[in-house]
Amino acid sequence: MLRIISFLFFTSFLFAKSAIIFATKAIDKNSTIYLNKPVIFYKNYIIEAKKAIIYKNQKKAILEKDVVVFYKNVSILANRAEIYFAKKSVLNSIFLVDTSNEMWFKALRGKFKKDKVKLKNIIFSSCCIENPDWYLKSSSGSYNKKTKYMKLYNVVLYLHNVPIFYWPFYTNSLDKHRRSGFLRPYVGFSGREGFLYSQPIYFVLGPHADFEITPTIRTFRGRGVYNTFRFLTSPYDFGEIRFGEFIDFDKFYYKYNLAHKKHYGFEILYKRSHILNDKDKLYANVKYANDVDYFYLNAYNYTFDTSYLVDKIVTSKINYITPIGKKYFFGIYNKYFLDTTKISNNDTLQLLPQLNFHKFESKSGYFLNSFDVNYYNYYSKPQKFYQVSLNMPISYYKTLFDGYLKFKYDETFNYVGGNYYNSNIPPQYFYQFFGTFKVYNSLAKEGKNYIHIINPALSINFKQYLKESENNTTLFNYTKMDNSVNLFLYQMFSKEDFTLEHTFNENFDFKGKSEVMENSVNLKKGNVKISDRNRFNWYLKRTTYNSFFIDFLLGSFEMKLSHFYSFDKEKTSSSYTLRLSKRISAYKKYYFEYNYDLENSYYKYFLVGVSLKKRCWQYNFEVKEMRTPVLKENGISYFKNYLVKFNINFYPIGGIKQSIQVE
Repeated sequence: MLRIISFLFFTSFLFAKSAIIFATKAIDKNSTIYLNKPVIFYKNYIIEAKKAIIYKNQKKAILEKDVVVFYKNVSILANRAEIYFAKKSVLNSIFLVDTSNEMWFKALRGKFKKDKVKLKNIIFSSCCIENPDWYLKSSSGSYNKKTKYMKLYNVVLYLHNVPIFYWPFYTNSLDKHRRSGFLRPYVGFSGREGFLYSQPIYFVLGPHADFEITPTIRTFRGRGVYNTFRFLTSPYDFGEIRFGEFIDFDKFYYKYNLAHKKHYGFEILYKRSHILNDKDKLYANVKYANDVDYFYLNAYNYTFDTSYLVDKIVTSKINYITPIGKKYFFGIYNKYFLDTTKISNNDTLQLLPQLNFHKFESKSGYFLNSFDVNYYNYYSKPQKFYQVSLNMPISYYKTLFDGYLKFKYDETFNYVGGNYYNSNIPPQYFYQFFGTFKVYNSLAKEGKNYIHIINPALSINFKQYLKESENNTTLFNYTKMDNSVNLFLYQMFSKEDFTLEHTFNENFDFKGKSEVMENSVNLKKGNVKISDRNRFNWYLKRTTYNSFFIDFLLGSFEMKLSHFYSFDKEKTSSSYTLRLSKRISAYKKYYFEYNYDLENSYYKYFLVGVSLKKRCWQYNFEVKEMRTPVLKENGISYFKNYLVKFNINFYPIGGIKQSIQVE
């Protein structure tokens, strides 16, 4: 393009000394300039067109045919544009693209004034331009390019050109800056607790702090408020304080004979590094609740997840760790346990504190050495005692036969001791010396189109000296090292699309008797994956653990079948899970899952669902039936729960998540 020198005289008059114009041809006639293929640079704008007319007296320009406007990350297409350099600009039949948010607008008419765009007859989406999966259609609206704030009026949501939802007004911020206001509500339904609605209200308190209030109601059960305060005090920390209360209705409280009508508590989470040096760290997670229902009734638990109710112990932790030079490490760990099933926790044993001093493994010639020392202080009102443990291995390491064989000998000292405070009982202790002789290696062979890796290891453990006090009780636990031989083998063979992995591990005593043998096999051939992990107990003469998994993919169809089995003296578990899925496109699939309890001969659950994942939108819809066994006077029966879950998200405007549970 040619730069028209004569336009430099007009820029000071017409464009406030801030515009530069290029064109292939210019004609100045009666205070009107006619341009061919102009390019206008004005402030942060770059404007192109096939032709343009500049009216010097009116301080405006009319651009026609293939008008393109570039502004920062925004691209605008139009067939005609009226640009008032002193006031505003008007574009007809415009197409606007914001690459920073990957979204686009179509509008019949648009008025631009500084950073604000007013639009008429709008179509908005972030999907592909031709036949978008979803789009919003609006009679009018505005968009602020600087604040990324969008307002739309008379909005209709279309899915594949089918109108499905209307609302009179919609507003949304399309940037990632924090703003005070209402957050997305959470909705759910339970046959026992009724309709759930939680509405978070968000307050920005400054660049490093915010506060969130979330009123919540469960229409059959009660109502409450949960609060969250988040803060930063430096680049190296993060803090969060949560507190709240939920109050049951009298009818629900008496019907289910609950221990508490009010459920309240708090949580304090704080993480910090760079305290005394640039490598230390502090972690604090302090919790209190009068019962575990406080966590279950959290305003965000719209799926009625009952995992909160499994563990009745509320655990608080305060930990600090720091390296000492390059060889040593020191840590302080505190745990406080709150048993919500007790009226008083005076007899609950607390760990306040645990001190750990550790030396990392270091090498001196052929020798390796390290050690680990722990001090445990246990406290409760009826009893107080301490424990001390020491583990100190010294190793000799050497390679033989040009690296084909590696040799390692460990000499280890173990000590554990303890005593009750203010007690006449003598201190209790246990210590032992034992050695470990180990030969091992890692070998690999690569052929023309295959590779084989094998890692064998043979370890021999032998006890040398052991001593323990006569009055040892259950004050501490320790393991006596017996003479034993350990065999370990890992190997992997890979050829083209075939891969086989195998791991074997077994212990023998010096009499040749073994207690447990472990095997693990992973196989992959094309689109087929098979995995099996097995643990066999020789004393019991039976398998005590087995996990089997197969994954088969044939075109768009996938099948996953798994079986789990475990056995101990108190409980045996055995079940299998079948999952089928059918992919009908690169983004969408249908799936089915079924779980059957072989030990009790009943199916635990089955579910069906459909999911779609695209850049511009995602959704998932799932229906699940669950059965829970219960013992009644006439024998075993079942409770049935039905759970409907769906979530849909339209990028970048948001979406909805909902869970409905019916007993």
